[in-house]
Amino acid sequence: MRWQDVEGPTLAFRDPRRFPHRPSGRISRTIMKSQALHFPLKGTVEIKERTIAAPGPDEIGVRVRACGVCHGDVSLFHSDRAESFPAFAGHEAAGEVEVVGAEVTRFKIGDAVALLGQERFSTHTVAKESQAMLIPGPVEDWSRWVVEPIACCVNGVAVAAIQPDDVVAVVGCGFMGLGLLQCLRHSPARLRIALALRDFSLEQALRNGADEALRSDANDVVAQIAKFAPARPMPNQYVVPGFEGGPCDVVFEASGSASGLKRASELVRVGGTLVMFGHQEGAATVDGTLWHMRGIRVLNASPMIATDFTQIFYRTVGLLKCGALNMADLITHRAPMDEAQRLFDHSKDKTYIKGVISF
Repeated sequence: MRWQDVEGPTLAFRDPRRFPHRPSGRISRTIMKSQALHFPLKGTVEIKERTIAAPGPDEIGVRVRACGVCHGDVSLFHSDRAESFPAFAGHEAAGEVEVVGAEVTRFKIGDAVALLGQERFSTHTVAKESQAMLIPGPVEDWSRWVVEPIACCVNGVAVAAIQPDDVVAVVGCGFMGLGLLQCLRHSPARLRIALALRDFSLEQALRNGADEALRSDANDVVAQIAKFAPARPMPNQYVVPGFEGGPCDVVFEASGSASGLKRASELVRVGGTLVMFGHQEGAATVDGTLWHMRGIRVLNASPMIATDFTQIFYRTVGLLKCGALNMADLITHRAPMDEAQRLFDHSKDKTYIKGVISF
């Protein structure tokens, strides 16, 4: 498929090989008939043709090559909410620039880019220049450059402001928890502890940066951690009897579950930090007394807390480029677009961490 001319405002195309008859570099407005993943109802994903409006002057047209499957996409696929359908989804894309708007200065035709933005499960998409980040080419494995999800982890660790010698725990070791552990390798933390419900997840945690990996549902998990990470001594006047605190300076709640939040709260020391990283959907119940009496500093590490998430994006690309972070270690399921149904069907498997669709 190609971008096709229609009547409308002009765009700058910067590829004379494709448009030799337009020496000015300007053409009339274009459209693209794109193939996109469509979710018509629960448990079903299909391919549907969409017409994409032309990029504006500050936008680029991109041939998508890969798009990661977010936990939110999996939740949509399995959702019982009728109002969730029909829907288009996907927000973790990477691909090649095919069209460049007249005001775009950072990209040219053929550049490889990672993208922010919604509805990216599509062969073609349009993005603001500010939503794109140049990635090093030529790209052999596009799935390794699905930047957005690991950028969320980089943002989470930045928000936590970890100090030298901190003992840090991550509760929940799905993709996001494992991504946090990769990032924590490069923090000043003294000890990185992973907690999860599945043995498979604990094995993956040790491969991705955890020093210790424990079952989060163990009754004595606080005591287990205290054996190799004793709580910092605190002046008596700051400790309320019965609320002496856990052994960890910083705890990331990365499961998005009520039980994970409860466990994470129990692990935080007096005056320590609880980072709510996982998406706690809807109303969440917390032990306000525990939080108050321990003086727990509670942070929301949603990507939306970043004043400029594109800056986090830039940092993440650099970390991937130098090998400090590695998406390949976290992707367990891959499928071409026409086999997306199969990938989503397996998204609840015990060995599933992250899926990527190729286009």
